[in-house]
Amino acid sequence: MTAPRRDVRLLQQQAGELDAQLAAARHTAGSGDRLVTAVVTGQGKLLDLRIDDRALQGAHVQKLGLSIVEAVRAARAAANASALPQLNALFGKQPPPATPVRPPVAAVPTRREAQPDDGENFEELDFLTDEPESGGRRW
Repeated sequence: MTAPRRDVRLLQQQAGELDAQLAAARHTAGSGDRLVTAVVTGQGKLLDLRIDDRALQGAHVQKLGLSIVEAVRAARAAANASALPQLNALFGKQPPPATPVRPPVAAVPTRREAQPDDGENFEELDFLTDEPESGGRRW
């Protein structure tokens, strides 16, 4: 067996071991409002998502989705930060320069401009029983 084949097999074995380590690792992070907690593997797979009861009772239930995304992203960022040095060591690469982590920007609802009335009123139209207009067009 030649040396390059042994190197490839050794690399495959080490990669398999690292993959198993990452699968067994757990990383937990929460949302900024502390209402959602996410747990992911070292591979970034979501394992658990805990939502505090206060999130469902508050006046801003619609913000729950943002908190869920924030918690999952934070947990995956922790998993990536933990795995990157191991992956770089395995493949012999230098780690990239550290970039500052910016806090997530809260979504601001946008106001839609009022659409001009095109004269059609669909409130009294029954789409199931009314016949289509003549000329082959439907309604």
